[in-house]
Amino acid sequence: MALNDTPAGARSHLHLADLRATTPRSTNPANERLRETLLSLGESPADFAAKLGVDPKTVERWITNANRNPHPRIAYQAARLLDVDVTYLWPNIHDRRAAKVAGSDELTACWPGRAAVPYDLWAQLLTEAQRRIVIMGDLGLPDLVPHLPELLADKARHGVHVRVIVADPSAATNPIDTARAHVAEALYLPLAAHGVTVSRYPGHLATTILRVDDDLIVRTGIDGCPAAFAPVIHLRALTNGPLSRVYLTSIDSITDTAIQVTTMQAVA
Repeated sequence: MALNDTPAGARSHLHLADLRATTPRSTNPANERLRETLLSLGESPADFAAKLGVDPKTVERWITNANRNPHPRIAYQAARLLDVDVTYLWPNIHDRRAAKVAGSDELTACWPGRAAVPYDLWAQLLTEAQRRIVIMGDLGLPDLVPHLPELLADKARHGVHVRVIVADPSAATNPIDTARAHVAEALYLPLAAHGVTVSRYPGHLATTILRVDDDLIVRTGIDGCPAAFAPVIHLRALTNGPLSRVYLTSIDSITDTAIQVTTMQAVA
């Protein structure tokens, strides 16, 4: 079935031309930001609903009633499709649901090991970063993202806050971890001279995290299991989200303990 081949009874009453109407359809304030964003992209409510997998009338209600918020998971998907921040479309999306956020609202995907993660996801997230990038620990990103150092330096140059936290080789407890730590330092330390905040953590990083804006890719070590087979989860960071809050707290704690590398050390 084509994207716009929805049953006649389920079609939205709003078509692309209707988005230009200035006469209010109800006593509720309209969501002008959503209406104008759809209009600027030439996207009809029915076509947009089909891409989201929701009833066209649901999209119509979002447009005609600014007080009507979608489920957070759908709201984030909609904002991503329209290439805008979710709070631009629904400023109160977090406030109204803060006490009701569940783990299922945050969980985007889960994979049985790094090899199962879609290969293009890593580069896509980093390339599209607009506000922040945090790399904590060894995710093997140099093998997954071509020209990673250049990409991170370019993002920092364009105002994205880029932070990398590496394990201190002297704190490693076995030769393999020591070697990995040295490789990570050789890759990331020079980036301190290009606006990237690089720090050494004087301990073992059991959890590796990539944060890009509101996306979190997390791999938590499991005793007796090689890192390559540790589950990887993709979370959306939500206000008061029970899962993402744990990992965001971990980032903050490790950041407070890690020792920042100076530019002088980076070029030495």
